[in-house]
Amino acid sequence: MFKIYNHQALLGFSHFSKIGPQKIIKLEKYFGSPAKAFWASALELERAGINSPLINEFTKWRANFNPETVEASLKQEQIEYITYNNILYPSILKEIAAPPYIIYYRGNVKLLSAINYQSLAVVGSRKHSAYGEKIISNLLPAVIENRIMIISGLALGIDALAHKIALGCNGATIAVLGSGLDRASIYPPANRSLAAQIINSGNLLISEFPPLTPPLKQNFPQRNRIISGLCQATLVIEADLKSGSLITANYALEQNREVLAIPGNIFSDYSCGTNNLLKLGAKTITEASDILEIFDIETAVASSKKRGPKEKILFSSEPEKVIYQIISRAHERGEKISIDEIINLSKLDTSVINSTLTILELRGVAKYDGIGYDIN
Repeated sequence: MFKIYNHQALLGFSHFSKIGPQKIIKLEKYFGSPAKAFWASALELERAGINSPLINEFTKWRANFNPETVEASLKQEQIEYITYNNILYPSILKEIAAPPYIIYYRGNVKLLSAINYQSLAVVGSRKHSAYGEKIISNLLPAVIENRIMIISGLALGIDALAHKIALGCNGATIAVLGSGLDRASIYPPANRSLAAQIINSGNLLISEFPPLTPPLKQNFPQRNRIISGLCQATLVIEADLKSGSLITANYALEQNREVLAIPGNIFSDYSCGTNNLLKLGAKTITEASDILEIFDIETAVASSKKRGPKEKILFSSEPEKVIYQIISRAHERGEKISIDEIINLSKLDTSVINSTLTILELRGVAKYDGIGYDIN
């Protein structure tokens, strides 16, 4: 038996995955410190409420645990850690039912203590629609400009878009992972370059799971409580009825945090979950000022409310009006429209459509990006 400090004891417990946050809270209350709990005898652990098979497994495992060896391996992967008694540990996270007792990190750890309730969780479908992409691209920049930190889970789809927009707007962002932070374990692999961008731009990756932890299915609901726990509000962009985003929203409710949702097409699977959240009382979000109100940012809200009506477009011909309306309706759905669809919907001659589209582009009211037409 060697001397072990409290933070090293928590590091040890973290590597023994069968003793989770709730058991750690229980052990610390019983023994008075993590270090005492770590080296407690089998009898003492049993009196503290740990069952015999788990005690036997733990005592055999801890005999081979060396904190200095583990800390050296963390350094090799440029991973560091803090425990819940560290001054940098965010106070907002201590308010949840079972806060992580250890946080591994790569990047700017000072962001954790800078959260101070000015943070927004952004979650949604991994397979988002054009509508979801349009929503997030329109809403988040104004939120980020008002110094609200964006927190998400580095997943494909909405999560990745949220991080990218934060980086593009020079905002602060934290990615919370459901796997280890070593390069081989960062999940999903497709977002490893995004993870590197987050670190290199002075932002942060965190996880409560030690290095080499694979992205096990059960890790993600556990991870989601941290995403919502770090934030004053959770915004759900798109989600079906079985989406993990709804787990994050449920955690936010349990944690007495705001749940925000974007209304969507009632016929779209992507919107079933968000529309159901709205039925259950989530705050409806249709513009950035709705989010800013949550954070009592009055100046931004006031300026958004003062926006005047959009300038009316005057058409010089009926085909211009018809084609613009077709493109506009697609735009409202968050979609681009192909020339074949315009031909089918307008019933106009192809030559008339081509010349009219050219006129609308020259006037600057419509644009073509190689895929489809949209309005400016």
